[in-house]
Amino acid sequence: MTTSNEEISRGAWQATLEALTVQHEGDLATIEVADLDLGDQFEAEHIPFSYIEYDPHDDAVSVGVGGLDGRYPVMLRHAVEHPQNIFIHTSEAGSVTIEVRSPERAATLITLLALPELPA
Repeated sequence: MTTSNEEISRGAWQATLEALTVQHEGDLATIEVADLDLGDQFEAEHIPFSYIEYDPHDDAVSVGVGGLDGRYPVMLRHAVEHPQNIFIHTSEAGSVTIEVRSPERAATLITLLALPELPA
């Protein structure tokens, strides 16, 4: 299985994350925070992806999941303040993982997986 790993330059964060939102809205999302002090913590698992954005004014990356249908009527939000790096990891299987590193040495991993197509 081939994977691709790319660090996104700070100047491209806003446009790149907006494009990912358009491409992956409705895909299943998992949000995991990997912290050296606390270990790995899952914030959300297999919930429909709503958006990911970078706000340069607040210097924060925000992710929203849920809120798209009756099954998940409430949108859950996760924010990473003052991100240091953003990486995009893609796999041949079609999943995309956005890795956002914070100043506190924690990494937030947002994994997007397309919904399986129903048989015809």
